[in-house]
Amino acid sequence: MKQVFKSFFLMLAIVALVAACSNNSGGTNTPAASSATDGGGASANTALKPITLKVMLFGDKPTDLGSVLAEFENRTKDTLNTKLEFEFNTGDDHKQKMKLKMSTGEQVDLAFDAPWQNLSQHVSQGLYTELDKYFNNDDYPGLKAAFSEEFLASNKIDGHIYAIPLTQYYTDIEAVMVRKDLREKYGMDPIASYDDYKVYLDNVRKNEGSMIPLALKGARGFFKMFEVETNSQTFRGANWAVNGLGITGTGADFNVALSEDGKTVVGVTTIGDPVSEYASFPEPFNNPDNIYQAYDKYVAFNSYVQKDSLSEKDAIALFKAGKAASFEGTINDIPSVRQELQKAVPGADVEPFVYLSCAAGKKAGCIPTDYKAWNDLVIPITAQDPDRTMKFIDWIFASQENHDLFELGIEGTHWKAEGEKQYSLTEGSTNYIFPKYELTWNPVLSRVGSDNDPLTLDYLNYQGSNDSYFRIPLSGFTFNSDSVKTEIAKVQPKFDQAVQIFRHGLDPNWKQSAEKLNKELRALGLDTIREELKKQMQAYLDNGGI
Repeated sequence: MKQVFKSFFLMLAIVALVAACSNNSGGTNTPAASSATDGGGASANTALKPITLKVMLFGDKPTDLGSVLAEFENRTKDTLNTKLEFEFNTGDDHKQKMKLKMSTGEQVDLAFDAPWQNLSQHVSQGLYTELDKYFNNDDYPGLKAAFSEEFLASNKIDGHIYAIPLTQYYTDIEAVMVRKDLREKYGMDPIASYDDYKVYLDNVRKNEGSMIPLALKGARGFFKMFEVETNSQTFRGANWAVNGLGITGTGADFNVALSEDGKTVVGVTTIGDPVSEYASFPEPFNNPDNIYQAYDKYVAFNSYVQKDSLSEKDAIALFKAGKAASFEGTINDIPSVRQELQKAVPGADVEPFVYLSCAAGKKAGCIPTDYKAWNDLVIPITAQDPDRTMKFIDWIFASQENHDLFELGIEGTHWKAEGEKQYSLTEGSTNYIFPKYELTWNPVLSRVGSDNDPLTLDYLNYQGSNDSYFRIPLSGFTFNSDSVKTEIAKVQPKFDQAVQIFRHGLDPNWKQSAEKLNKELRALGLDTIREELKKQMQAYLDNGGI
């Protein structure tokens, strides 16, 4: 392994699909003064013509959204003069409806999109409005304050801003959430290893009747657990990035090796490739078993998950209801999960098992990131008035007060301020649980829940520090799928279906199945995609990209 730590190679997992709240990035500017709260570029005494903006998001519509919108309209009736019409769909329905509405030219003024949904494809098709002129612009002071040039530069596509990047942290710390009360009931110390976690799961199965030891979400399976751990302490100076960060829109997940100087792409592989394809990779990753080592763990731990895990849409809900003893999520999940869990199961509590040892130790330079947001807002070319839409967005980011209204709800009704950057939830908070990552997440303005336990707050502070991260190679690269969209359309459905089964640990013979899958995908155009990806990455490096 010492040879690997000194090598200068990249192994980059390029991901076709990730969860909604995985990788994030941030800015460092100070928010605009409260004088900008009256209208995002509009004079406080000059009302704009009335307009109703159609907004498309996904997830559950907050029960009290109507009261928040009424408050917004009351605050801005003499300036923005804007009403909002929200449409909420399921994640899958949102992705498909966006495609349909873009193809028919139906009016959409503001919508959620992401690298793991339609973003790259729709930008390449010219379906989204270029937004460059709205940023670093004194007419939009909220945007200028909340989005630094460095942050925006990391999220450009083909050199331009087509999406408003939403994030609270560069990367959310992944963890398994466990029932603290059950762990204490079993006389266990805090879980610090996979071995500890297995003991916990065995205790749950033995003592808790029908409770699910580990709840998985269908689209994710075992999301990040058991994957190869890398960090800049062990790979200091090496061109390496951890699985789960990478480039979307390729139809299949690829691993990439760069030359020692980081200037040449020397290897591109995917699951099921012959071992010979890995010859250019550094030891021990010239053996694919050491890249896909997690897949055997998925099989071993499958006995702890629910039988219908493939069709599970909300694993967190099972935990909140007391029906599951653990789930995989992020540190950010803890405050809202704790509140709802304790309503359903008095005396219950939640705590994280951070399975990446470097992050668990809160070491500097530990967390890999490309400084890209994985959640975005876009303005389709079918929008009636992009300027008016951007004035609304500018208003959100123009002050803490404006931002808090949409992110947390009405102060005093749904939440209470705790100091300058923290908040606590009220009894009525569950009536307004807004999907923050779809509209308001921002490293400058997003508050942290004060009801977090000290350990969680410590982790949140750690992941909020720039010193905790290191930049992965090819971090500014975006794949253009136009020339291989036909091949991707054939490859991706088959790849996603098979790998989802692997990621749930449902195929003990996954290696043989992957080899068979690989041959079938090659017949559908896998190698054409592979070569196009390699060509584009090499062009990016040749042009000075990092």
